[in-house]
Amino acid sequence: MKETILSAVVALIVAAGVVFTLAPETTSGPSVGSVASPDVYSYMNVKGAFSQGGGVNTLTPSSGALTLTSADLRDSNVITFTASTTMPALTVTLPATSTFPIGAESGSYRNWVIVNPFSGAATTTTIAAGAGIDLQEPDGQNVVIGVTNFAWLTCFRKVNTDVVCSVDETIPAD
Repeated sequence: MKETILSAVVALIVAAGVVFTLAPETTSGPSVGSVASPDVYSYMNVKGAFSQGGGVNTLTPSSGALTLTSADLRDSNVITFTASTTMPALTVTLPATSTFPIGAESGSYRNWVIVNPFSGAATTTTIAAGAGIDLQEPDGQNVVIGVTNFAWLTCFRKVNTDVVCSVDETIPAD
């Protein structure tokens, strides 16, 4: 009887050792095959290519002003507008901080690309701050996106729940 119990214990120990040694070794902790929620409470190391999805949201302004909603920004990383040669200059206002589509925690951070697809000579797209938004631009620039140019909108939530957004326009280099 003692031999049978001892054999069973040894078999379990050996089986457990096989299970634990089959997992790949990493230098940063255990491997994660999938994440069951949108929250990850640790650093993530991506070995290989990483692409953030998001899609393109094409909006059709009916006048020279448009206020973006949380939904406009939430599911897309690129915001553009239906191109037109007759569109007047457009002012695009960001959502208020109370509905801004980044996490509620201070330090939450997100990027978008805003496209000015218009080809009319005076058709600029101006980014305007919504309630509680601290709008910034790099030195020497402004928040006006020129014809057929792009702007990177980078935003983060401050400790007091307000949001800071930087607008950085690029121009063609070719």
